[in-house]
Amino acid sequence: MVAGYTPNQGYTAMQSQQLADADFTELGRDTGEDHSAHAAGKTCATCREPIGAGQPARRRGDTDWVHDVCP
Repeated sequence: MVAGYTPNQGYTAMQSQQLADADFTELGRDTGEDHSAHAAGKTCATCREPIGAGQPARRRGDTDWVHDVCP
């Protein structure tokens, strides 16, 4: 056994690597396809139109959402 090393550290390192390699998806899309945030159902703070499920959005401030490009 290596000094300062515990078996639990090996487990934690393995779990961390599995999470790093995981492919997190949104609505069946690969993460490589879309890196935008989505806020379906929220109202755009700029144009006051609803943000659709497939429309990229950005967070503005603590509570407001806006379209990346307003329609």
